Amino acid sequence: MELNPDTLQGYLRNRHAEIGVFGLDTEFRVEEIGDGNLNTVYRVSDTARPECSIVLKHAPPYIKVLGPDYPLSTERLTYESRALDVYNRLVSGAAPVQYNFDAESAVIAMEDLRNARVLQADLIAGTVDPLIAEQVGRFMGIVHSRTYIDNVDGETAHCCRRQFANTIMQSITADYVFTFPYTEHETNFWTPGLASDVQQLKTDSNFLRQTSHLKQLFLTVQQGITHGDLHTGSVLIQDNTAKVIDAEFAFYGPVGFDLGLYWANYLLSYFSHQDALRVQSALKTAIVQTWHAYTTEFKTVDAGLKAQTLQNIFQDAIGFAGLEMLRRLIGAAHVKDIEGIVDIPRKLRVERAALQFGTTLVKQHRSFQDVAAVIAML
Repeated sequence: MELNPDTLQGYLRNRHAEIGVFGLDTEFRVEEIGDGNLNTVYRVSDTARPECSIVLKHAPPYIKVLGPDYPLSTERLTYESRALDVYNRLVSGAAPVQYNFDAESAVIAMEDLRNARVLQADLIAGTVDPLIAEQVGRFMGIVHSRTYIDNVDGETAHCCRRQFANTIMQSITADYVFTFPYTEHETNFWTPGLASDVQQLKTDSNFLRQTSHLKQLFLTVQQGITHGDLHTGSVLIQDNTAKVIDAEFAFYGPVGFDLGLYWANYLLSYFSHQDALRVQSALKTAIVQTWHAYTTEFKTVDAGLKAQTLQNIFQDAIGFAGLEMLRRLIGAAHVKDIEGIVDIPRKLRVERAALQFGTTLVKQHRSFQDVAAVIAML
């Protein structure tokens, strides 16, 4: 079905027993929230008791912003539902509570994180809380280590692979992160004045070789349950607690991908605050705190953890971070942190610095030994 404000009332009445929040005679207030490209998200509240509310996330059988001419499987919400189950089981309070998943209609009914802020908006405003970065690092560390291939038995690993074989969404990510930005693709765009920098990137044989290598890792390595789209717009802050959302890209893959995306968005924020040393210092601290919290969780699960395991995850993450930075500068999906800069000469300075840094991360990701070495380059 197509879930929209006109059909929502009837849908909720038909599903009231499964969702278990509203009564059968409830009068609803419906508002569309969120600005995602793929799915529609509604807040539904009881008109008599506005504090009683839920969020409904619906996956239409196409890409929302492009319309029915661009079909996309609704199964993407099945993987998000499975990820929410895992997150709430392993890290209580780190994701919205899921009330009901209706696979046939592709609808998740979940906790309304009312009054929560988007982490990205805080960073744009120059508000950086290293404790939030630490919470997200801990979240990634717990989910990755508890589902990591070497830390679970064969049956559990097989189950994770089967339940998170999200190949359609994984393929979309492979195209938009690893391929399209470095080809002549219609979705690419960049600030006028950056064309020569982009062309140089597209003809850099070492860069293209490392990108191909990282793409193969992304497509073939199966280590643990990976969120697949963990950027600063996928984290809400409610009562000083980080809440991870939007897991429709979740798959069983290289866990360093989550770290890389998360770090990349902090790094893009770093470059956007070019003249704010206090903010930049806090962002660097946050990046370090993320890694420390992450590794602590891995070591908690496996006391005999081989140092090389974390080193491999770290170096993969650095390469992925570089590619995420670049695709956010010249690919289809840019970040508000930089797109919001109205002074074009300043914006170009920020973008060139970020593009150069991202390129270095990709080309040299195997040479970085620790997070301090990355921070020292900033």
